[in-house]
Amino acid sequence: MKRIATLVICIALALSLFCVSASAENVVIEAVPNEGQFAGEELSILVSTGWMDNRYDPTIERFEETYDVSVDLQVIPADQYQDILQSNLANGTCPDIFWIQSNPFAIGTQIVNPEEYCIDFTGEAWQAIMPEARQTSCVYDGKLYGLQLWHNSPEYVMVYNKTLFDELGIEAVPTTYEELKAVCATIAEAGITPWFVPGADGWQHQLAFFQIGGVYEETNPGLYEALNNNTATFAGNEKMLEVLGQFKELSDLGYFGEDWIGTDSTNMVNEYADRNIAFAMANSSYIKQLQEEAATGDEYGMFLIPLGDNDWFPTNPAGPTMFGFKGTEHEDLVRAFFQFVCTPESLQEILDNSPNYTNLDVNVEIDQHWLPEEEEFMATVNPDKMGVSVLQTGTKYTNDYWMQFGQDLIAYCQGTIEANDVLANMDQNRADGASVVGDPNWQ
Repeated sequence: MKRIATLVICIALALSLFCVSASAENVVIEAVPNEGQFAGEELSILVSTGWMDNRYDPTIERFEETYDVSVDLQVIPADQYQDILQSNLANGTCPDIFWIQSNPFAIGTQIVNPEEYCIDFTGEAWQAIMPEARQTSCVYDGKLYGLQLWHNSPEYVMVYNKTLFDELGIEAVPTTYEELKAVCATIAEAGITPWFVPGADGWQHQLAFFQIGGVYEETNPGLYEALNNNTATFAGNEKMLEVLGQFKELSDLGYFGEDWIGTDSTNMVNEYADRNIAFAMANSSYIKQLQEEAATGDEYGMFLIPLGDNDWFPTNPAGPTMFGFKGTEHEDLVRAFFQFVCTPESLQEILDNSPNYTNLDVNVEIDQHWLPEEEEFMATVNPDKMGVSVLQTGTKYTNDYWMQFGQDLIAYCQGTIEANDVLANMDQNRADGASVVGDPNWQ
């Protein structure tokens, strides 16, 4: 299958390939003119499962057709991706474009030396299509390296079957842990798994701990800053220990499913449709997928993850972000691809073909597809509870050890380690990450 594209910025006639019409709120990017300059070239892209999906397929096809090039899309399972990427970077064999799950700290901790590995995009007009909060995940030491095109939906809240709740006589969504446990008991008595947790995916179950960062910061004001300055630790944090204990209690009670550790999410839509489950952690726009694929007529809603009596919104300016490999032999083609996906046509196409997401967080006028359920949920959230980032992107070196934390959380639920071991291991991993980059707060 072929794949190609275009990008332009209109700044100065002959000096630039680009042509840009922009205002502070609405940036319009055009594609690089096709003059046959890329004919026959191949663009390789390394990406983790789920970060591009089929939402990019039509855009990639147009890119191929526009420039008479081909795109080699290399999709790697999430649990293998980081190791493969690091090996490729170190060996100089990285594809032309690679992705990371970026946040304000990730470029320095995951890529470590972006000047060596990344194309410097500083000055590119497409930077302005990203809101400032997202640009923090794409800029390092004052230089632009990444492009983040992500949604602004509530990320990984509880998506629940509202119709099922009504039928079971559950009058309100749980807002505290005790309420959550009581709701789970009611659902379990009906022979339904209350909270579907796909432990085999390796990356989803730990969201229950990390998405509620606001409650940790609220309990210990200044915690994020202290963690980033290495004057506080995960280990011994009473609220974190409380949340881990609650998670294990729900697991022990069977409320995640009989074999949640060995279950993956590939059949989650059908689990909802067959009413085998009542709720799961998902992006709010997952409701769109349920409506289209489950098609049961059931209504769905959302509530915040109430572990630790959390009532904080999972604010997260991070997301999958693509970078250009500095060692590429096709730098101009890479630049063209980045520009191409930032055109209004491509942005609309990416959104329209997304099976999950209802919006893109961009400074471009496109037709957004917000769901009524999303708007209804957002109206219930206290704006004062939306100012703290989720734990994994608000603290240094934390997200880098996401998979290891997930493994430790499973070990804790299986009874082979203690709760504080899970936290202490994260402290050690963070210290290792800080050592790699020479963070002076850990020296």
